Amino acid sequence: MSIKFYITEDDMCTTQKLNLARVQKWIEKNKGSITEDPDLADFVLCQTCNGWSLLEDNSYERIKKFSKSHKDKMIVMGCINDAHPEKLKKIWDGPTVRTKTDKPYSFSEIEKFFPNFSHTLESIPAQSVFRRKEDYREFNLKKRFLNIAEGCSFNCSFCTHKPGLGERRSRPLDDILRQARNCIDDGAEILNLMGMETSLWGVEFGSSYPKLLEEVLKLDKNIQVHVAQFQPTGIKRYYDDLLKLFSNKRVTDIQLPIQSTSQRIMRMMKRQELSQYVGPFMQELRKRNPRSVLRTDLIICWPTETAKERIDTLNFAGKYFDEIALYTIELSPDLPAWKYKKDALNEKDTEKIRLESKNYLLTNFPNVFVHSGQQDDDSMGAAEKKRIELRKKKYSLA
Repeated sequence: MSIKFYITEDDMCTTQKLNLARVQKWIEKNKGSITEDPDLADFVLCQTCNGWSLLEDNSYERIKKFSKSHKDKMIVMGCINDAHPEKLKKIWDGPTVRTKTDKPYSFSEIEKFFPNFSHTLESIPAQSVFRRKEDYREFNLKKRFLNIAEGCSFNCSFCTHKPGLGERRSRPLDDILRQARNCIDDGAEILNLMGMETSLWGVEFGSSYPKLLEEVLKLDKNIQVHVAQFQPTGIKRYYDDLLKLFSNKRVTDIQLPIQSTSQRIMRMMKRQELSQYVGPFMQELRKRNPRSVLRTDLIICWPTETAKERIDTLNFAGKYFDEIALYTIELSPDLPAWKYKKDALNEKDTEKIRLESKNYLLTNFPNVFVHSGQQDDDSMGAAEKKRIELRKKKYSLA
């Protein structure tokens, strides 16, 4: 008789949705099955995420809900386990599965609860599609997601993701290329090279992101590539190689989070301010590859940020990028940036400045797509639809 699993709603980042899809394949490979009714399940896998406050709050509510009705069969999975262990202990003292491990994929700890499973999680190929159609912001199997690394190389003072995901662990090149080849053979037209942070992929074993991108582009003359979560540090490190590779008109989307152009603010964030590299790079890239959608993330309303610092950042982003996501800082007592809490704006003033910033960009850069960074699934889905329209417009240029 097969073991039945119920997997709760997974409002997680794309990286973890792919890892969870791998867990489901592992369950099925071991003759287990998935049920949509928790009452019929032998185990309830309760998913958590601490990407921002909305997702963290949803996670705690989910744990409370299922611990009341299915405590004896529940396993809590996801980043809450590592990011907020003390907070979790107050509402859950049962089994957990962490995301932060030494492996280039998450949830490997789940194996310890099922010692009779003959197939390991590592034996299951990395997934490029989500478990359910509902998990997509815009359902399109012509676009596949390749999670090239887990964790992050940096230690930004505000980041809620790093405590849950840990240090960067790059997947091997041959493993990624094998997955990419399979996606292409299965009809994929777009490969999204993604992760929490991708710019320093491969440095731990002597490789580099330019090497990876070059090899992926070689796989098929028609395949498009999207570059996700690529940090400015990568631009500085691989400037000439990346400019050549990003100029390929099959690189059609590049996400480069700059956060701010203020040296002072970036020191508080424990990030490098590299606009002196990013500006000239993006300016030249626009000439060489007008087809590519250039995207960035900004953090506004940082404690003590001046109006001039904010406007300078908005002007820079509006000049060089096609899409801007406006995030506001969410300070947590568990993170180094908490020491700036006394200078933080209240919620009302923060929303006022966010709206003013959005209107400023729309007025001065009317062709730029601007949206809020912290969103629920419906808002993110709407943003994705506008992004698709932007891509169609850009593609017509070349």
